[in-house]
Amino acid sequence: MNIGFIMPLNVETLEKSIKALEKSINVYYSYKEDENKDLIDTISLGVIHNFKIAYENSWKLMARWLDENISADTSHKTTKKGLFSLAGEYFLIDDVNMWIEFHNARNNTSHRYYGILSHEVLEYALKFPSYAEYLLKNLKERK
Repeated sequence: MNIGFIMPLNVETLEKSIKALEKSINVYYSYKEDENKDLIDTISLGVIHNFKIAYENSWKLMARWLDENISADTSHKTTKKGLFSLAGEYFLIDDVNMWIEFHNARNNTSHRYYGILSHEVLEYALKFPSYAEYLLKNLKERK
């Protein structure tokens, strides 16, 4: 357990990154049928980029909450899969397997932004906001 003053969990960055992802998804849905493939690709890359940011903010806050509420170095002793399992045990998230899929999709953004792989990542990015919102709601309730 941490000794001394503990800063309250700041969820503002996560809130902003989820909103940015949602905005980019709204733009994507507005233009996804457009004939200009370059436009669609550019918007899709924006969605993927915002997904990366929202995902990173999500797992980092998840890890911080676990470190502050379970044990000071909980998140440092486990893999992402283990982190998500713990977050599920403490009801921060409700679908551990989906978070593992988001993690895999996030890792794929590092390899390639174009082609089939980017389409798969985009599909996960489009699903992510509701899962991130669920986490955010639970983090706020447990501040």
